[in-house]
Amino acid sequence: MTPPDDRIAHTADCPEAGCTIADLRNVTVPLMVERARTGFWLCAVSLALFAVVDFLIYPQLLVSMYAVGAAQLAILMLGFWSLRRTTTWASVVTVTLATMAGIFAFGVLSDVISTNLEATALASITACMITATLLPWGVWPQIALAAMSSVVCFSAVMLIAGSVAGFGHLGAVTLVVLLGSVWLASASEQGRLHRHRAEEALTASARRAEEETRIAAALADVGRTLSTHLGQPDMLERVNGFAVAALGVDWSSTFIWDERRATTRLVANVGSRPEVRAELAELEFAVGQFPLVGALHSGQLLEIEDVATQPVASVELLRRHDVASALYAPIARGGTVVGIQVHGYTTRTGSFSSAQRRIATGIADATAIALENARLIEDLQAASQLKTEFVATMSHELRTPINIISGYADMLVEGAFGAIDATQRETVDRIRRSADELLELVTATLDVGRLEAGRVPIARDTVAIEDLLTELDGELRPLVAPGVALHWRHELGRREVVVDRGKLKTILKNLVGNALKFTNQGSVEVVARWRTDVLAVEVRDTGVGIAADQLPHIFEMFRQADGSSTRRFGGVGLGLHIVRRLVELLGGRVEVTSTPGRGSTFAMSCPAPLVAYRATGS
Repeated sequence: MTPPDDRIAHTADCPEAGCTIADLRNVTVPLMVERARTGFWLCAVSLALFAVVDFLIYPQLLVSMYAVGAAQLAILMLGFWSLRRTTTWASVVTVTLATMAGIFAFGVLSDVISTNLEATALASITACMITATLLPWGVWPQIALAAMSSVVCFSAVMLIAGSVAGFGHLGAVTLVVLLGSVWLASASEQGRLHRHRAEEALTASARRAEEETRIAAALADVGRTLSTHLGQPDMLERVNGFAVAALGVDWSSTFIWDERRATTRLVANVGSRPEVRAELAELEFAVGQFPLVGALHSGQLLEIEDVATQPVASVELLRRHDVASALYAPIARGGTVVGIQVHGYTTRTGSFSSAQRRIATGIADATAIALENARLIEDLQAASQLKTEFVATMSHELRTPINIISGYADMLVEGAFGAIDATQRETVDRIRRSADELLELVTATLDVGRLEAGRVPIARDTVAIEDLLTELDGELRPLVAPGVALHWRHELGRREVVVDRGKLKTILKNLVGNALKFTNQGSVEVVARWRTDVLAVEVRDTGVGIAADQLPHIFEMFRQADGSSTRRFGGVGLGLHIVRRLVELLGGRVEVTSTPGRGSTFAMSCPAPLVAYRATGS
């Protein structure tokens, strides 16, 4: 992590914009040096103007007056030189006051030589007003300068006039100006302090906002990482890799709690040396053996700033594992700790930042949710697999008694047990039809079980579509209701295509059988076309149709357009689901369009290249 700069660190020490005058002075040293240098240049200009005035007013005193001016200029140069070496507020104040004291002292000498009672007084009050507005040095240095100015003015008057009797009004004005300069310095300092506090608060707020944004982005990224790789073997390793980048640490590890053995074991690590990772993978950490593990089971974040000064783990063991400082985040689910994430440095010691602690906590919380979701998915998959196996087993076992019922019914019809009359034959036919319907239901259930279990291989054969449609017509003709016409049309002639014949037959039989079931009047038409290695078949009927709100769900398992207990048509809703699964298995697609009361059209297509025939010699 990048350490904060001095300004931000200073802000952190002054929460809620509570910075003091001393804090303000620490950050205004460069400004004070710059302003003091500017003030010294103003003094140099003033000395030059005084030299011109002296030349015009005191030509008889030029030598002595210029000697005094040269001394003042030398003091000023010394002040310039001293400012280059100042680094603190106190040193800038000292240099400035000492320089002004030297200039004022020689100013008094100049007044005595010229017997001028006003020059030093006017210069001193002007200097006080300039420093009050120009120098950000506060009240006490300004009081010191005002007191110095008062002493200078009093000394000049006493040395020239021997009494302050004639200095009354000018002295009063000077005192008011000097007091005003102190007040002005105080007001300026308070204004700078308020502005500084506002700037510090704004900077701190911006930094907090930036930190919040960075933390939110980091947690969003880890959430996407977990959701994208949920349940995959490398999920936790990816999280550790993300933690190394987001926290700026050298390594990151994830340990999962083994409830049965009451220990933690390493499941993922990024950044550690291979030998360290191998050793960690062999170790098991129990609560009683390692106080560190017990401390983490309280569910609180644990920080080790320096392994040499911590009491909860073996210093030698941690150093052998390249741990200089570490942050331990418990992975908790429902108040129970299920694992631990550890992020740390190999050589750096010291505390972790608040942002690092918050990101580590967020990663641990997201990992806990992902582990719980992965467990639920695994349980659902196991339950689904158990259900599929149970359905397949029961469907297989039911086929035997149903076949026996059908067999005995056939034997009765054929007279194997003696002749039967017309009433008995009709009863046996009903038994046989019911057995066939039940067998069809069991077969469909068995097919669904095989599809769900993924045990349906693809067997591509050469298929003559004309022969297949003829075969289907013979099997489905008994289902055609009176008043319904069943038509078969195709454009392939005797040409053959390469496709899984059994699955194609099941698809078409279910589609046509479904159309016949829901068509009482009109027709059912089957149209087969072939275009560029794709076989397309449409099954059109003039039946009851399907409501628009049911179309998106028509291919779902156990879904029927009319699911009420009083529905007119039988079945459990597996036929169309099997159609969709088989079509997808063949690499094709199936769609439906329908208008209630006018019929439906089911269209399926799948890859089916033509068989290439080679001419043979006679």
